Amino acid sequence: MLASTVKLGNDPQGNSVYTPMKNMLPMVNPDEIVWGGWDISSMNLGDAMKRSKVLDSNLQQKLYPHMKDIVPLPSIYFPDFIAANQSDRADNVLTGTKNEQMETVRKHIRDFKTKHSLDKVIILWTANTERFASVEEGVNDTSDNLLASISRDESEVSPSTVFAVASILEGCTFINGSPQNTFVPGVVE
Repeated sequence: MLASTVKLGNDPQGNSVYTPMKNMLPMVNPDEIVWGGWDISSMNLGDAMKRSKVLDSNLQQKLYPHMKDIVPLPSIYFPDFIAANQSDRADNVLTGTKNEQMETVRKHIRDFKTKHSLDKVIILWTANTERFASVEEGVNDTSDNLLASISRDESEVSPSTVFAVASILEGCTFINGSPQNTFVPGVVE
């Protein structure tokens, strides 16, 4: 987007006039983005990138020096919601009730925002796809019911939903990058 241009029209000589998109829309310079996050694996992001083999090897070589020192915060791990083959990687997990874990995530968000003097925090969920959560009356059908369900450690509240609620309570944007139904009616409300 930053390199894209928009045609504004023509100058008096009939030549096309373009301007960078960033001059028309407010955009953050990528150099101003601060990266951080959570994962159930304690592996640094450089090694995790190599293990996943998602990016081209030449790009990995360029990114590795910038990623090798980034270690994720402990994350929420509810084994019932993700594939069993992830259990071997789950060495960096939060403990406590769902409410305690949500409050820890909220504290992480506040601390990250303060530490880096940020105006805005955006949470992008890119974890493994979870199984779909049942949408149940009295559990996750309204925001009040969802908050009560988190407080009583209801089994049908997924990790991504807990992250979404923590983000909302902290006034952050939450983007779901996986296909599960994170946005149950109680989150949407």
